[in-house]
Amino acid sequence: MLRGAEGFGERAFKVLLKREMERLNDHLPKEYKTLDELLSMDSPSVEARDGGEIIFDRDELELIAQLIPKELYSQLRLPMVLLRRVDLGPGTFSLSGGKVEAYLALKLLGQADVSPDGVELPLYIYRPQVQELRRRLRTLIVIGFATDGALDVEDLGQVR
Repeated sequence: MLRGAEGFGERAFKVLLKREMERLNDHLPKEYKTLDELLSMDSPSVEARDGGEIIFDRDELELIAQLIPKELYSQLRLPMVLLRRVDLGPGTFSLSGGKVEAYLALKLLGQADVSPDGVELPLYIYRPQVQELRRRLRTLIVIGFATDGALDVEDLGQVR
């Protein structure tokens, strides 16, 4: 009978943790738009989960347009979401999305020899790399929080 109580307590804790993580991630995007779509907008933005708006800097959009081939514009979905993975230790983040988003992150971090097809997912990056990405793209990157096991990481900011 004591085991059942422990099981209930553990389940209750996971539900509570999941709700808290969802609350912490209210600023994440509710929708994503392609680079093509954003470049064609007068005021490039997407809606956040909390109903707010994530507004993108046009200069940053034009910077990434110079970094990736034009045929990838319709595949790159923004904003880029970096999830602080508390389950993987201090300073570890995973990039949500697919190979095109990971390709862009690696290009921004100076890996010129990478190709979209050669990217391995999931892409894990660390605090110094996150700081470099945020320095270059302050409006196109959103930071979220996740922990595997207590909730589905895939539910937080996944593009595909």
